[in-house]
Amino acid sequence: MNALKAELKEVDALISAHPLASQRTRAAHAIVDKRQSRDATEVDKELAADGLPSVKQLGKVQASGTWSWWKLHRRKMKLEKKIDSALPR
Repeated sequence: MNALKAELKEVDALISAHPLASQRTRAAHAIVDKRQSRDATEVDKELAADGLPSVKQLGKVQASGTWSWWKLHRRKMKLEKKIDSALPR
């Protein structure tokens, strides 16, 4: 059980360090999400003014990081399930 908890802690650290979890990426996504029907150029200007990645850069991060992000979260869910099933009832 301790090995499972240690592995879960490691996976949580990997998720926290993942590019999709970065504060800059999250802040940029928040701006893009609230854009409503604004022009993409206008959104890019707002992102640049805040020192955040452009829409194009966000797309690259999303495309390159989605698979590993999914795998980490899947691994986390499996570990949590194993830990839960190992607890005494």
